[in-house]
Amino acid sequence: MSLAPEKVVASFDSASVLHAATVSALQQHAFPHLGNPPVLAALVRVAGRLPWPVLRRLYARIGGAEGIDADRLGEVDLAEVAASFADAYPGRRYPAALIGSSNGALTHLAAAMQVPWLPGTVLVPVARVADPQRPDLALEFGRRVAPALLEANPDVVLHQMHDALQDELMVARMSYFRTKWRTLPDAYAAFLGERLEPGAPVLLVEDRSTWPVTRLGDRHMFQTGGRGGSTPEQYLSRPFAPQPDDEAPEAEWGADPGFTAAVQAWCAANGHPCVVLSFEGPQDAAAPVASVLREWTAERGGDADRLLVPSFVLGDPWRTIEIGRVPFWTFFPVEPAFESLDRHLAAADPPYATVEVMLFQHGAHSPGVVMPDAAASLIRRHGARPRLVAVDPRRSPHDIGSLARYGPLLARVPEAALPFRRLPVATVARRLAEIPADGGAPLVAPA
Repeated sequence: MSLAPEKVVASFDSASVLHAATVSALQQHAFPHLGNPPVLAALVRVAGRLPWPVLRRLYARIGGAEGIDADRLGEVDLAEVAASFADAYPGRRYPAALIGSSNGALTHLAAAMQVPWLPGTVLVPVARVADPQRPDLALEFGRRVAPALLEANPDVVLHQMHDALQDELMVARMSYFRTKWRTLPDAYAAFLGERLEPGAPVLLVEDRSTWPVTRLGDRHMFQTGGRGGSTPEQYLSRPFAPQPDDEAPEAEWGADPGFTAAVQAWCAANGHPCVVLSFEGPQDAAAPVASVLREWTAERGGDADRLLVPSFVLGDPWRTIEIGRVPFWTFFPVEPAFESLDRHLAAADPPYATVEVMLFQHGAHSPGVVMPDAAASLIRRHGARPRLVAVDPRRSPHDIGSLARYGPLLARVPEAALPFRRLPVATVARRLAEIPADGGAPLVAPA
């Protein structure tokens, strides 16, 4: 018997949380405390007041409890996981679907278009208590236990990831097995065939991020570090870092080329246009999406002068629409993401009046992490009023309680009372072919 999908996929991962946020937005519901039950959110708020040394141990143990026993990897059925993602959406026809790489900016775009998103990468957390500063031992653990997972799931590629800087607390209690489909899962194909309107486009999200890897097999590679405040070279210069012998799609964000080709082939065979949204890293989509959603907010009668900056999985796409904010997503609270925000604020015409910042709290003073004072200073340089949402600057980056405070705080913001008119998919495709992404080229190649 296979493990239930909810026991397989990490509840804190970008794919699972952004998918849940999209489902909530398509139900036109708010998404407080990352979709967790109110009782758990209340416990997180209380625990967040504990001294950091105590909270650190508690946070690591609770997060680590999600890891599945390595002896049960052969019971993981990622086809069932794909079916659970597809089955979560409201049972109606859609004018388009997003599919592929995780991206929080595109989650907000999906909410405005009222279209689903199906992820191409999911995180399977595997229980393992070990020194987080020994990626070499994590590699050997993966070499030993991964074959059972790969044998049970021949349609995936395993990108084992070990980030001792940004994920220090978690990798002390688990190993990150990020799996990418290299074909189109049957459940996804059935969903697209049954739920898309006739001739509706598929928006294929292709993040071309890559990373140096150590290859352990045809379908298993090990990645030291990940996108954030440090470069691959900085990770690989640390002690005990396995030396790479190949380059591969980045574990969390990058698109598998086999999956991309399979989606394109399905579209060609089934009469649905395939619109490729292609970019060089998760942050690249934020600026063009913010521009499109700012135009949409203004067209509906909003002031469009208040920017809300979600962070990683910390955000609420539907509530953002209700309160009339323009979202500018940051993939993590790190300098490269805020350099992108800096460029967006510099180019904004007219300037934003207020910028409200959500900083995901990962519990580590990792290199390049952006602290609240630095975020506020950046915003003031552009003449806007900064405001922190849910984060206590005295506790950052350890303010774990913020994960359960942002929802109630957004709920108290008055609604903008703007008429909701679904953002047309054709308008999105046209504008994303016109607006340069942060990496330079538009997300959609001009026709």
